[in-house]
Amino acid sequence: LTYVRPPDGVLFAGAMMKTACKALTGKQNAVEEACQALSGKQSAGDDDETYLPLVTGGAVDNGAWVKHLGQDPLSVPAEPVTGFSGAKASFEAVAIPAPVVMDIAVPTNNWEPGQVFMAQGPSGPIRVHLPPGAQPGSTARVKLAPRPEYRIQVPAGVAPGYLVRFKNLAGKEVAVAVPPGLQSGDTFDVTPPALMIRVPEKASPGDFVIFSHTVPPAKGEQSGRTEFFRARIPESVQACDHFAAVLPPPIVQN
Repeated sequence: LTYVRPPDGVLFAGAMMKTACKALTGKQNAVEEACQALSGKQSAGDDDETYLPLVTGGAVDNGAWVKHLGQDPLSVPAEPVTGFSGAKASFEAVAIPAPVVMDIAVPTNNWEPGQVFMAQGPSGPIRVHLPPGAQPGSTARVKLAPRPEYRIQVPAGVAPGYLVRFKNLAGKEVAVAVPPGLQSGDTFDVTPPALMIRVPEKASPGDFVIFSHTVPPAKGEQSGRTEFFRARIPESVQACDHFAAVLPPPIVQN
């Protein structure tokens, strides 16, 4: 098995790289700094932004839009905690920033397409669902990541690097940079920032697991900081499966 670690801060959705910048605090500078780093644009002025309506189901009218793609049954919210001592959780777990990309050696013995088998993952034994077309004795690339949450159609007159703003289901404003290579009428998916959690061997659906996440240092800081979270294991997974713990928006210091 080879564990391929993607660059920090990069989100994937489908076959493309997707970049999403959360703008939940209303601080304009925080949005601009994040999206400048991800899109390569030096600035995002008022002329480089557009606002789109959110579509939650059914057909969409003509024109650009943002569509919610439905709830991911393997994604749950990551709840911040103050530390291990005050956290109510039965198990400790290892968290790895999504997406997690692994090269798995496909067994040479007889097996059925879609069959699950055990392999060694980056944090212990894992249950592997082989992708379609995997051949016995070959190497298959497996990606662990949450499902995309939104699909955006690029509006007319909007170029790569422009910010598309919309309100999510919770009523919070989100700003997303249009990825490179896209033009008006194209669509791209947005995946929430998340950690992939391996279910401990003795844990069951409904149990809480606690885990940590190291935040890279911000501009002007000497080192990053470690944050602690807990999450409830979804009903549809079992020991050695993975699920996604969706991170809350960052707290911006004044």
